[in-house]
Amino acid sequence: MIYLDNAATTYPKPECVYEAVDKANREMAFNSGRGSYKKAKEVSIKIDETRELLAEIIKTNKNNVIFKTSSTSALNNIILGLEWNEGDNVYISPFEHNSVIRPLEYIKKTYNINVIILPFDKTTWEISEEMSDMFALKKPKCVICSSKSNVTGFKLPVKEIFKEAKKYNSINILDASQSFGIDKNISKENTDFIVFAGHKSLYATFGVAGFIKLSNVNLKITEFGGTGSDSLNPNMPTEMPTAYESGSKNVVAILGLNESLKWLKETEVEQKEEELTKYLYEELTKIPKVIVYVPSEPEKCVGILSINVEGYTPDDVASILDEEFDIAVRKGYHCSPFIHDFIGSREFNGTIRISLNYFNRKDDIDKLIEALKSL
Repeated sequence: MIYLDNAATTYPKPECVYEAVDKANREMAFNSGRGSYKKAKEVSIKIDETRELLAEIIKTNKNNVIFKTSSTSALNNIILGLEWNEGDNVYISPFEHNSVIRPLEYIKKTYNINVIILPFDKTTWEISEEMSDMFALKKPKCVICSSKSNVTGFKLPVKEIFKEAKKYNSINILDASQSFGIDKNISKENTDFIVFAGHKSLYATFGVAGFIKLSNVNLKITEFGGTGSDSLNPNMPTEMPTAYESGSKNVVAILGLNESLKWLKETEVEQKEEELTKYLYEELTKIPKVIVYVPSEPEKCVGILSINVEGYTPDDVASILDEEFDIAVRKGYHCSPFIHDFIGSREFNGTIRISLNYFNRKDDIDKLIEALKSL
């Protein structure tokens, strides 16, 4: 199989991750913080080390790192944990995922807040100058942006957006599910929370993700349960990170993440993805029937490109690629509803998403291109 659905989950993983997960299942699958025996202590030390490795990426304190099971869970914890009032204004980009849009829809119905889509130029995909006026007229309580679109690979101008929003004391949330760990330019500047997903850009397995709390913005606790400490207290602890980590941690997944983080430090993943994306884009544009959804500067899209083929639906193309060529791509709307109006792909019922990773080769792209030429 030629696997080109890495925006959903990176595959394969580095060999060191497979080895770490196997070893963890066999030798380290113990409940951290809930035992005084040697193995439980060893697990706690490894979890602490993993926090340090994550914190090191953006130069923050390890206790700011909160482990969850998915980035969806992390975003729910943040969005549902904020204090909301009627009339609050929340700004999001048109590139956002349903893990942002759906909890916001719940908050909108519950508290009667305003959810406003930030204005992006449809040619350059850059943020419009109108943003400043919008913020001045309707002050942002919160701004939520992806670091990179899960549909197009477009790297959003987050620093510019967050800097302007902070003038109004906005709470800024960065969904870095597609880029944390490989994007060297991710910054904590003007950012209150960063969300990461282990099984995507961090090259770990399913079952570990989380968020990094970078400011003194308080979050209500939305999950309650055992933490392995202060067990006679019926209330949740308030100290970080324990307050937001009730229940048993996925030790096996965290130990796999520990190894992938060490691998990422030694590996130029983004450079490889940039090279492959450039090659993919150049080859796709040679096929007359193929529509590639990119801004006027295509190099702003990294690792992910969305296309359509004239005369075919995304379902048709994905099925042919799978059944006749053993090529795995993603088709449809990709859990990102607003972007399809923005790029004009709704008439096709979404896009065919081609997403690359470090382990793909130019040969994989060549085979995809030959398959598309046959349509």
